[in-house]
Amino acid sequence: MKICFWGVGGVGGYFGALLTKRFKNEHEIYFIARGKHKDEICANGLTLKKSGGEEIINVMPDKCSEHIENIPICDIIIVSVKSYDLDTAVKEISKISHNKTIILPLLNGVDIYERIKNNLTSGIVLPSCVYVGTHIESPGVIFQKGGSCKILFGSDPEFPNTNLDGLKNLFTEASINFEQMENVYISIWSKYIFIAAYGLITATYNKTIGEVLNDPELGTKTKAIMNEVDTIANRLEIPLGPNIIENSFLKAKDFPFETKTSFHRDVESKGKINEGESFGGTIIRLGKKLNIPVPITETVYADFLNSIS
Repeated sequence: MKICFWGVGGVGGYFGALLTKRFKNEHEIYFIARGKHKDEICANGLTLKKSGGEEIINVMPDKCSEHIENIPICDIIIVSVKSYDLDTAVKEISKISHNKTIILPLLNGVDIYERIKNNLTSGIVLPSCVYVGTHIESPGVIFQKGGSCKILFGSDPEFPNTNLDGLKNLFTEASINFEQMENVYISIWSKYIFIAAYGLITATYNKTIGEVLNDPELGTKTKAIMNEVDTIANRLEIPLGPNIIENSFLKAKDFPFETKTSFHRDVESKGKINEGESFGGTIIRLGKKLNIPVPITETVYADFLNSIS
């Protein structure tokens, strides 16, 4: 079997290391990476460090490259890029996929499946989400701290009867936590309501999660964005439950006070290259499409765009 990890940052690097460790001599495994991260992997392999002084894993894929020309047609492609790179990545992925290629996207957003399908020429796409706390500590090194490290996925709505035993067996043998769900969109939107609201507020007003939780005005704005997302989800017949807003808001208590959202960290490091369109932009677009007012998201996203201009 030929397996490609398209993007081996925090998320792709974590799962790529686990699969490569287990199947290096049984399957062909390829990494797509860039810059110094790619150079270090090519020279010394990919290192995964787990929190709490647990096992350190170092693996070498069959090939790590920036260029699609160096990768064969693959049976499984796990996509872990930032949302702003997704459309370009999918056009390239089409060159190494066939009709039965399983494509598993592990990135934030509620419209990822649709965006991939719009640009993909062949392949089976599994709507999914992932819970894992990881980041690139230094070129070639992934650090995992926190999170359930769990992948949730469903069947491709266009190919609901696809046999996914091969993928599930790989995950089971590599000790990767996963669950195939009947309606994975409930999980996708339940995650999104938290990361979109807290991401927009923390990045716009330069606050940690703890600061937002303890600030009555910012807390009210966060809940208002959550309410707008919940209203959209309900209109799309995705039931998130009667307590989703309060539960999502209080989920911030599970994080240290000084925690910054990944979106906030990306804005600090990359500025105008960020995932704002997947949060503010998507909520506003869906609101207009469904004729649902989203005034708080519109205001906060406008403030965010002004803050980075």
